[in-house]
Amino acid sequence: MNQTHIDFANYNIWANNKIIESLSQLNEELLNQKIEASFPSIMKTVSHLWMAEMGWLSRLQAKGWEVSEITNFSGTPYELFESWQKTSTEFKSFVENTDLEQKLPFDHKGESYSIPFREIAQTVFTHGSYHRGQVIMMMRQLGITNVPKTDYIEWVRQKAKAND
Repeated sequence: MNQTHIDFANYNIWANNKIIESLSQLNEELLNQKIEASFPSIMKTVSHLWMAEMGWLSRLQAKGWEVSEITNFSGTPYELFESWQKTSTEFKSFVENTDLEQKLPFDHKGESYSIPFREIAQTVFTHGSYHRGQVIMMMRQLGITNVPKTDYIEWVRQKAKAND
């Protein structure tokens, strides 16, 4: 068990929940409003975050890149948020219960690679931080001033306060 990766999994859930809490206060029209960014709306960005977590978890579990739940999703944003939270929790459980030194072999563009599970987990967590930052910027561009703090140091501070 690697406590560092478990800590990052806990941070990932906390930060995702902070974003979800803020986004849940917005109407669906604002969540889907087109904006100039990596993805054309907040919801498209959140869907991408969910897809990355689910896809990598599926691949780590030797199920291939299985994301049909996302590509076929037709629910409300709030149902999507709940599904994303569930996937984040499942990813954390995987990190807690798996030997992260195992390697995942895969091919890409005609070349073979082998990456330790721990590096893939870390990639998922940093990828989440990157896109959560984009969501914050998108919120600001849409005129939303009450945005959550989701950086790692804020999680550390809040965790320390909770333990006092």
